[in-house]
Amino acid sequence: MSTAPTEASGQTVLVVGHRNPDTDAVCSALAYAFFYQWQTGETAIACYLDDLAPETTWLFQHLKLAAPRPITDVYLRVAEVMETHTPSLHPEQTIREAGLLMRDHEVGALPVVDQNEHLIGILRRETLADRYLDQLQLSPEVNLPVALLQRTLEATLVAGDRAAILNDHVLIATMTAAAAQEMIDAGDIVIVGGQSDLQLAAVTARAGCLIVTQDAPIPSEVVTAAQANNTVLLRTHHSPFAAALLIQQSTPLSRLMEREPASAHADDLLTEAQALLRRSRLASLPVVGDDDLLRGLLFRRHILAQNRRRVILTDHNHPDQTAPGVTESEIVAIVDHHNLGGLQTLQPLTILCEPVGCTCTLIAELFQQRGAPLTPALAGAMLAAILSDTVHFRSPTTTPRDRAAVAWLEQQSGEQAAPFARALFRARLPDPVPPPSWWVGSNWKAYTFGDQEIGIGQIELTDVESVMPPKADLRRELQATVRERGLTTAFLMLTDILEERTLLLAADAIGEGLATRAFGHAFVDDQLELPGVMSRKKQVLPPLAAALTTA
Repeated sequence: MSTAPTEASGQTVLVVGHRNPDTDAVCSALAYAFFYQWQTGETAIACYLDDLAPETTWLFQHLKLAAPRPITDVYLRVAEVMETHTPSLHPEQTIREAGLLMRDHEVGALPVVDQNEHLIGILRRETLADRYLDQLQLSPEVNLPVALLQRTLEATLVAGDRAAILNDHVLIATMTAAAAQEMIDAGDIVIVGGQSDLQLAAVTARAGCLIVTQDAPIPSEVVTAAQANNTVLLRTHHSPFAAALLIQQSTPLSRLMEREPASAHADDLLTEAQALLRRSRLASLPVVGDDDLLRGLLFRRHILAQNRRRVILTDHNHPDQTAPGVTESEIVAIVDHHNLGGLQTLQPLTILCEPVGCTCTLIAELFQQRGAPLTPALAGAMLAAILSDTVHFRSPTTTPRDRAAVAWLEQQSGEQAAPFARALFRARLPDPVPPPSWWVGSNWKAYTFGDQEIGIGQIELTDVESVMPPKADLRRELQATVRERGLTTAFLMLTDILEERTLLLAADAIGEGLATRAFGHAFVDDQLELPGVMSRKKQVLPPLAAALTTA
């Protein structure tokens, strides 16, 4: 299952239904994402939490419609805010090349990778500054490949081996030729100008490398002597002073880079990476993907930007039904047909919450009112959601608006409501018959009233009693759910769609007592018969809530 989208978060909004999604939660997210993107031009991604119900899975297969994206939460990931176009370095490059790249791209650090783009280190601007202060004098020995030195000096190799390594001191020859022969040791790197006598003196003293600056001429006898004495002979257009500085900048990055640096994974939560940046007091973190492949850089400015995920909630608005991370996100809109559940938002938002039988009824009306384009498959998805939520108009939540939306969507989709609904209801039960955990948890909702919380699961099938597990097993599963979630009590509605009745099971004596007060009838054989009861929202929750709050 995906953890988060990979699109940049700036103008992207996630549209997501409630946990344990029914068909309306999934189809309303899909339909509203399409509508919102058409209306605003922003990228809207339809998502769903947990697993698709068998009915919903059948629906998408029947319509040949791609399902929304599965997610586990809506937290921002590092991949969504990191810099992906920052260049990287290789260990054989020089600190000069690194410094120029940092300057050109205005960054304070660059990752170092091997030939396969695996992260192996990082070079920070502070390291370059320390190196500069440490090497203000030319006396320390160097350890440089001639090829690196030639590249940094932009020099021409006149004589010598490009693969040679230079290991001795650096000096600028400003003395007389006689003095030079006394001062220069074999293997030294000597910087000279156009003085041919100094050039010859350095080569005669067996300098390891002679650097002739300002493109000065080199007499043939100097070249011949250099070849005889295995002296590397380079000519550069730079001045002696510039050449001396550039030699110090020829050090390969492999000697300065920070190895095994702190890093973030592209799928890490942004908050976790931000905490690491704060703790380490670093300006940036390299970001890797699987197999340590470099993906980008995360900078401290991403913390200052205070990025928040933008989300739209469909078919729910209660905090305990939302995706993890919603409370830390910017809620752009809520489209729902349930009671308001106390969700707090950071900014004003659009709310479309009206008393109809299905969220997709509201969205279908938007398509009609605004003239939004609608494919037959998407119309079929909204039609199925309304038929499912209203139990093909048998639910007391059904309104004339739901019926009108179904009639319009029949025309748009080419589906006929009656046979379509029968096929939907037949698809609700997985094959083989699932365990009690599915019966209790597949269509589960929790409700909070003050300091008490109850849960109600509902299964809507035809001929439900012939296929349900033993009541004792379902009751044990309800009891386990109460313990695990710290609930006051819990219930399971076993609703027979065609007979229009519900068997209500309770987890324990607390639940049985609560339901007895709510409905005025006692439990018989661990169940409460509720003829004509179809709706959890309108027929079961209100009496239970009243009994709970007046107990």
